[in-house]
Amino acid sequence: MSFTPPKVLVLTGGIGSGKSTFARAFEALGVPCLDADALARTVHQDPAHPATVQIGRAFPQAMAPDGSLARGTLRSVFALDPAANEELKRILRPAVLALADDWTRRQQSPYVVWESALAMDQALPATRVLVVDTSDRSRAARIALRNPDWTRGQVASIIALQLPRADYLARADDVVQNDGTLDEVRALALQLHHRYTDLWS
Repeated sequence: MSFTPPKVLVLTGGIGSGKSTFARAFEALGVPCLDADALARTVHQDPAHPATVQIGRAFPQAMAPDGSLARGTLRSVFALDPAANEELKRILRPAVLALADDWTRRQQSPYVVWESALAMDQALPATRVLVVDTSDRSRAARIALRNPDWTRGQVASIIALQLPRADYLARADDVVQNDGTLDEVRALALQLHHRYTDLWS
């Protein structure tokens, strides 16, 4: 009998929307979850990876002495230059997708979750897209809380680099509001899990 890879649920939303909270809720239900943005970090922090070498050629000012992407440059360099940010994503995307696809094929589950803030503008292959939504004001507050050393302008720059909230909503198959408690998040994730299990089992 041939093996059918799991379906891919892309869990996305703007930075600070609460994607990771929902990913942990799905994970608690036994759904394999992959943080695609963390996967990108494993690539650009590996000086020997071909994509990192390519980044170094394009942006030598953003590299650490060991040849990895210097920590903090996503905020201090790429958040200030939309063209550079797009080029960085263009370089990283094939490497991240290859790793994510390999991981997905090794899972034994009706579906898996790819958590990614960049899913919409990078057009990740997905069976279904779930958008976690909240107000821009709430997102800014969460980002500032997680990064107390960031200025208000830096927070605004990070948000501005991403698609407008309306664009996420327009491309979603499903939308969940993340303005409630952790228990409410878990309840919503359970409802969605039942729906996706019925759909893909």
